[in-house]
Amino acid sequence: MRNCWNSIRNCRYSDKYRRKKLRVWHYVVGVSTILIVLALAFSSKHLGKSVSMNPCDLFGGNVCAGFQATVRPFTDDELAIRVLAKEMLSERTAVTDWNPKVAFMFLIASDLPFERVWEKFFQGNEGFYSIYVHASNRDSSKVWNSTVFAGREIPSKEVHWGQIEMIDAERRLLTFALQDLDNQYFALLSESCIPLYNFEYTYHYLIRSRMSFVDSFKDPGPHGQGRYSERMAPEVSYTAWTKGAQWFAVHRKHAVLIIVDYLYYNKFKDFCKPGQENKNCYPDEHYIQTFLHIMDPSHLSNWTVTYVDWSEHLWHPKSFEEGDIAEDLFRTVKAIQNHEHVTSETYPVQTSKPCLWNGRSQGCFLFARKFRPETAEALVNLLPSKVWNNSIHHSRSSATPDDNNR
Repeated sequence: MRNCWNSIRNCRYSDKYRRKKLRVWHYVVGVSTILIVLALAFSSKHLGKSVSMNPCDLFGGNVCAGFQATVRPFTDDELAIRVLAKEMLSERTAVTDWNPKVAFMFLIASDLPFERVWEKFFQGNEGFYSIYVHASNRDSSKVWNSTVFAGREIPSKEVHWGQIEMIDAERRLLTFALQDLDNQYFALLSESCIPLYNFEYTYHYLIRSRMSFVDSFKDPGPHGQGRYSERMAPEVSYTAWTKGAQWFAVHRKHAVLIIVDYLYYNKFKDFCKPGQENKNCYPDEHYIQTFLHIMDPSHLSNWTVTYVDWSEHLWHPKSFEEGDIAEDLFRTVKAIQNHEHVTSETYPVQTSKPCLWNGRSQGCFLFARKFRPETAEALVNLLPSKVWNNSIHHSRSSATPDDNNR
């Protein structure tokens, strides 16, 4: 018997409310059943297909148009963390099961005048290289002349010479290149760089090297130790401070160290700047050189594989013009087997040491700069036929380690 506490009227009201509540519940169950059936019917159409489905597709039309999430680009730091996580979680098989690649990273302002030269260099070697281009001032509507560079630009930001933005661009290039786990060596190049050897020689020289090629030396003069700021201590000491050319080629482990560094990077960002008040400090000549010297000095070559001519003793190296392009020039550069450093003291001191590739004396340079844009035609006519082809035998005999060095 129903228990009505106050009156028959209240009891009737309670029955009416209960029936109404039951109808609502039936309605909810019915609608839910219909939606489930529709969902199953829709998904069954795509069974066995690889389809990226949006929940809003179930309802069709523009039901969810106002609720689409906007995906923002990752910051440089966020990308670096993602790369580090991927690196830590990756499980690579033996090198014999895959082809390690060299990442060629072009740090340019806008155009690359030697597209055709590089296109011939890469031709026929697909699967053994990757290309990344940071073009800070390039018109996005411009089309690359070579398909090799099409679609290889990374999101780029403005770069100011001699300032920390130069380092930011280098780290950005490394970050994007590191996302490909097959990339095992990373070479930084400018728009005025050209290759001295064919791809085969260059590839084996880098991939089979046990060292990273970073120019790093002690210069007691004003343009070396004289740029050190005591505000960098204790993390960066005076004795750890080194100097060198900007253009590096590094192993993957060193590339990862560079992009995830926070402590040393911020010291250079805050205290290594142009201007008399900052002792005319230029981060691209000191940051990576000093950082890797602190972190892993035993695996640095202390010379760069990119040749420049400082014979004019000016602030910038010699720029090669069309009249300089000759077979003898490249023969001379490729014959160099000692790397030299000159201090900035009142009475400069010059040192010369052999370029030891895996313990053996070897040619120092793989690339050369600075070549003016008007030399492009002469270079594309000379390099592939007269300069690179002469190094094929040399690459197999000299740049390939023997079994004891593998």
